[in-house]
Amino acid sequence: MRTEENLYEDLLRQGQIRHALKTALACCLAITLTHFFHFASVEFAPIFAFMLMTLGMPSPRLSAILGQFALVISALISAFLVIALHDAPYLFLAVTLLWIFSCLLFANWFPLPASMGSMVSAIGIFAFFAGTVGETLTFYFNFVLDWLVGGSSVLIVTTLIWPHSAEKVLLQRLAAVYTHLEKQCRQATRQIRAGASPQEEASVEKLAPLPPLPAPELPRARDPSNPLARMSLACRALHLHLWFFQRVIIPVLSTDLSAETCRQLAGLFDQCAEHLHALVDGILRRKEVPVVDTGLLQEARSARWEVNREKGDSGSLLAQGVHQAVLSRLIHDLQTVTASHNALLPGLRGGLAGELSALEPSATRARLIDINSLRRSTKLVLILLLCLAEQHALSFPGGVQVAFFAVFFASVGNVGRQVKTDLLGLLGVLAAWTFGIAAVFLTSKLPRFPLLLSLAFLGEFLAILTFLKLPRYGIAGLQGGLALPFAFLTSTGPSWGTFVGARTRLSGIVVAGFTALVIHAFLWPVLPMRRLRALIAAALRDTAVSLGQLVSGDRSTWKGSPPGLHAIVAQAHELLDDARYLPGSDGVDPNYFDILGCLQEIDACVEYLNLVISLEQEHPLRQRFFQVIDDYSAQAGSKLQEVAQQFQPSPPRAGGVEPVRWQPDISARWKNVIEDVAPIPDGEIDPRQLAVIARCLEQIASAVERISRNILEINVRNEGS
Repeated sequence: MRTEENLYEDLLRQGQIRHALKTALACCLAITLTHFFHFASVEFAPIFAFMLMTLGMPSPRLSAILGQFALVISALISAFLVIALHDAPYLFLAVTLLWIFSCLLFANWFPLPASMGSMVSAIGIFAFFAGTVGETLTFYFNFVLDWLVGGSSVLIVTTLIWPHSAEKVLLQRLAAVYTHLEKQCRQATRQIRAGASPQEEASVEKLAPLPPLPAPELPRARDPSNPLARMSLACRALHLHLWFFQRVIIPVLSTDLSAETCRQLAGLFDQCAEHLHALVDGILRRKEVPVVDTGLLQEARSARWEVNREKGDSGSLLAQGVHQAVLSRLIHDLQTVTASHNALLPGLRGGLAGELSALEPSATRARLIDINSLRRSTKLVLILLLCLAEQHALSFPGGVQVAFFAVFFASVGNVGRQVKTDLLGLLGVLAAWTFGIAAVFLTSKLPRFPLLLSLAFLGEFLAILTFLKLPRYGIAGLQGGLALPFAFLTSTGPSWGTFVGARTRLSGIVVAGFTALVIHAFLWPVLPMRRLRALIAAALRDTAVSLGQLVSGDRSTWKGSPPGLHAIVAQAHELLDDARYLPGSDGVDPNYFDILGCLQEIDACVEYLNLVISLEQEHPLRQRFFQVIDDYSAQAGSKLQEVAQQFQPSPPRAGGVEPVRWQPDISARWKNVIEDVAPIPDGEIDPRQLAVIARCLEQIASAVERISRNILEINVRNEGS
């Protein structure tokens, strides 16, 4: 019998192949239309169709329509500038660059349309300086017309020939998230039934990253009324609570709760796992899921867990209020995920209207102008100016293709990603060129249009399949698919494939890539590892402030894990992947992955502390606890600050630095104090929750020690190199 995981993998694979076939079909339809209607440039229409099926996802139809509006508006404005300012070329250049800068600012709201609006004006600059006013105006018209053909081909294929579900990628990733959470629940069930012991705690897995929810609007979806935003937050909370339950609570179950209670607890986790299984099935079959059984939450809140009298004691970590509250939070998170799931599905079936409403700035709460949009627009202007200077002063090749690549390179975040994009992009262009050589050989022997169409279909299919199935190397598939039409569509008949366009495109990516690399490395240096080290240092300092407020400040306003710590968990893996393409100290050191694991553990512990603190109102016993460990606040400030300094651009010489030692031993200190405290009236407060707080604070200190050891080893290696 096939497992749900195998079913998900099969459906994902089938979906990728279907999307690749539809992309190749749309490209071939665009080629057919341009061929039979004798368009001036037959290569741009299939390129635009390929772009819509890759960069325009998950809403290629909507991207085609919005892109058409953006191109028409930008082409009209650029044409007006050409007519009005053709006698003042430098003024034309300045005003057009200002317009391009303004266009790209809209990328926060409409990424692909904003890029295309910038692209038509940017290529127009090169066309203007290389030709006449009439040729430039003709270029604008042909460019807009080619987009119309490419967009129409995508609309026909995805709406009439092979209806496209714009939400397929999102639904597949949701299935991956649900499957991941279901595995966690079932693993917790197995641990409970196996009778985990404290010695087994070290074998519990570290917090694995939750599979991402990839909807383009998600990073901007901060409105709690947005079901996708609520689902993202609830999945993260459920993931965190399950991990901490496995790591902290389950290892001491056998010493605290009776066998009957463990059986009941395992039953609750079984029910949670079954509900997550239903969510996976609901995503795969695109159907709503019944709400979480209210009796499940009621059982978690009202059950009286029986303590194992032979092994348990009053200092046990599994105080009834603690684990009941944890289970209640778990089930509440599950309820939120289910409600968001059911609210999301009808909207995803809303067609173009639903897609458009999802992109509304009022719905996504996206800011039009922020530091990233300003940097992106400024970089594009600088890249275009440098490319113009290189082409006219140094006679660098590339032509209008330089501007084509410049628009995409402007949004690259750092030097590592730029090098990755350049190398893999060149690989993709060379692969397309190689395929084009074979295609030209065949079509020169048999100059038949159906043969040409078949070869184009095969080439675009292989390119999009590479883009989908190899995400790390997807840029090679993307550039290969965009370059393929230039390899053998530059003319028709026996002369198919003169390679003039292919050589120009290859030169364009080299020149634009080199120029963008100069911008990234010298004029606007952003190195991924330096960025990561700065983020880690800031997160450690923010954590020190947060822990200081917890121990010695106003706990009623304490917010738990600081935003900087969340940002590390979200951004670090992407920065590490970028740094793989850089040498020396700017590249990836394996110890960084251990550091990220420690940061995830600190994030989980601080979040769990926030949960435990919220279980009760402030009371004298808790105040007494924090008075006893008041020195922890100063220790956190000094130790975390010391570790943060090790991440600075110029840290102290690693050869003379010792790793941070931090062993507060809070549990033992509190145990000595609690023995002298008068008995607490039953039911008023629960002193055992303070043992959970002590355990979390000790785990944070242990994680800080491991971070210090790792970064010290990294700094020593960097000094040696």
